[in-house]
Amino acid sequence: MREYQAVVRVRHHGRNLAESSDTLDAVTGELVDYGATAQMWDDVTEWTMTVRVPSLWDVGAVAGRTVRAAYEGAGWPVEVVRVDAWQVAEWEQAKGLSE
Repeated sequence: MREYQAVVRVRHHGRNLAESSDTLDAVTGELVDYGATAQMWDDVTEWTMTVRVPSLWDVGAVAGRTVRAAYEGAGWPVEVVRVDAWQVAEWEQAKGLSE
């Protein structure tokens, strides 16, 4: 398994997760094993999280399903609209080369 960072953008129409502390706590609790952090706007939230999967091709499916399931568990339907990912080791190596 390789370690990847993923940014998962979800759309939750007509709701702001930052204004619903119970839902935010429920979703964050489901994603705690992934070290997830969020940036929130009206209708959209982006989660940055660590995913351990065999290849880059698996990141979108695993991260997207995980975030969607966390919201559904909290009673909020969402749609995953974007997933970006990169391998952690390659990112660290590239950072070292640029310093």
